Amino acid sequence: MIIHKLRAAAIHGVFTLLVSLVAGFLVFFVWFPYPFGEMLGGTGIYILIVVAEILLGPVISFVIYNPGKKRSELFRDYACVVIFQVGLLIYGMYSVFVSRPVYQVFVKDRIEVVSATELELSDVNEAEASFRELPLWGPETICVNFPKDPKERSDLLESAIAGKDIQLIPKYYRRCQSGEILAGAYSGDEFSALTGLSLDILPKELKDSAYYWLPVVTRFGSWIVFYRVGEPDNPIYLNKNPFKD
Repeated sequence: MIIHKLRAAAIHGVFTLLVSLVAGFLVFFVWFPYPFGEMLGGTGIYILIVVAEILLGPVISFVIYNPGKKRSELFRDYACVVIFQVGLLIYGMYSVFVSRPVYQVFVKDRIEVVSATELELSDVNEAEASFRELPLWGPETICVNFPKDPKERSDLLESAIAGKDIQLIPKYYRRCQSGEILAGAYSGDEFSALTGLSLDILPKELKDSAYYWLPVVTRFGSWIVFYRVGEPDNPIYLNKNPFKD
C-alpha cells in the first residue's frame, strides 16, 4: 500500500516539476531575463507558488491515492488536484506577466526600468502605433522626446512631482538614435567622484577596460549599468546604488 502511494506521489512530483521548469523558462529567460528578476523582484510570487506546487502535489497524491479505489473515483480526485494546481500556476504566471519589465527608458542621464503594471492603458493608447502593444519578449530600450510647448512642459513637471514622470507616459516614447545613450552616459573617470563608490566594486569584466556608465532606476531601487567601449550592446549590471546619500 505504502509503496503504491509513494510511486503515485513520485510520478505526480515529476510531472509537476516538468511543468514548472517549462513555466520557469518563460519567466526567467523571456519576461525577466537577467538581471531583471533580481532587480524588480517580480519572480518572488512565481517561486513561492511553484515551491508550494512541487511540495503539495506529491503530498496530496500520496494522501488520495488508493489502489483499491475505483478508476472513476481516482479520476475525480486527481481532476480536482490538477484543477487546483493549474489554477495556482495560472495565477502565479499572470502575476509575473503583469509585473514584467517592458521598457528601459533612457531619460537624459539615467535608465528608467518600466514594468507593464506601471503603465496606464489610457496612456498607452495615446502613444505612437509601435508603442501601443507592450513588449512580450523582454524589455526594449527606448528614448523619449521632451515636450517643447511651455505649458506641456509645465504639465509634465507637475505630473513628475505627483509621481508620474516622462518614462511612464508612452506618448513621449521614440526609438533611440545610434550612439545616443552612450553620448549621454558618464565616463569611467567620473565614477568614484559622482557615486562615492570605490573602483574595487567594479565587475571583473571591467578590469583594465574603458567604459561608460549610467544609473538604472526602478520602483524598487537603483542599480548601475556599464558599457564597455566598443561593446555597447553588451551591458553589465551592478547591484549598487549610484546616488550619494
